[in-house]
Amino acid sequence: MRMFGIYYICKNYIDIIENMKLISKKDPNGKNVQGIEDWQEKSEILNELSKIEPLREKVKAMYNCIPVINRDENEFDLSPGKCEQFRNARSVLFITMQSIIELYETINTKEYQKENIGFDIKLPQFSDLGEFSRCLEDLDFMIKQCPYLSAEDAQIKYGSVDIGSAWVTFLIVGATSTVLLANLSKLVDTAIKIKSHITTVKMQEEMLRSIEIKTEIAGEVLDAFHKTNKAIVNDCIDGLQKELGDLENGEERDKVGRSLEKLAYWMDKGMQIYSTIDASQEIKDLFPVQDDLTHLTDNIQKLIDMNVSK
Repeated sequence: MRMFGIYYICKNYIDIIENMKLISKKDPNGKNVQGIEDWQEKSEILNELSKIEPLREKVKAMYNCIPVINRDENEFDLSPGKCEQFRNARSVLFITMQSIIELYETINTKEYQKENIGFDIKLPQFSDLGEFSRCLEDLDFMIKQCPYLSAEDAQIKYGSVDIGSAWVTFLIVGATSTVLLANLSKLVDTAIKIKSHITTVKMQEEMLRSIEIKTEIAGEVLDAFHKTNKAIVNDCIDGLQKELGDLENGEERDKVGRSLEKLAYWMDKGMQIYSTIDASQEIKDLFPVQDDLTHLTDNIQKLIDMNVSK
């Protein structure tokens, strides 16, 4: 994992680690004791941080403060000695994360980052250079051709790339930059819905290939899948028009549809899009959670059932 990826994770979790403190209470005998609550949630966060090489030993030291007998529990008391070890290990981990954040921000200080907003794209892993090139071409199409990402008084510009990693930063400059970022968040949210259907269709196609079925029947089923894909994209475009405004003509509608399809395709491959790490919480909240598979809306599910039954 390269520098930006390490910085991004540290920036997201440092407040949680700072507040990952012991709780004080009284035991059944009225004696003051200290312990841990919500350990399962805390251990999941520590597991994420352990994937970062510079933090691995610090996380391990913190995790080893928990007796083996308690590691599957969610709330438990610790001995005074273990409490002291836990506090020291947490402090070392926090200071290490803080140092990483300060180092990255010192190296990458840019005045325009303070004045403009933007978004970060985590690219998927590529098997060859051609696939990487196609991904960048599709991103370029979406940014330059999608009507909802175009405005007279705002522009999306390439910002920077974290050398050796999969992160690319874009800046949005201009009076209506926040509007473009909000529009992008809606496109991402819509693409996630389309992506969930793409995943379903892939599973269904693989199932068709795994069973003996007449060629003509398989063709009819696959054709129904393709019709459903088209219907879902059209339904999503209609939804975007209600939220973001009407499109002027069929050409603009086609560009939005193609942008959604390209975005959904690469998100299915592992692409993720977020507001920049130093953006305000209000802007960060615009973007949907992208770790979990988003389920289809009722309207889209009806379209699937309708097309498959034809």
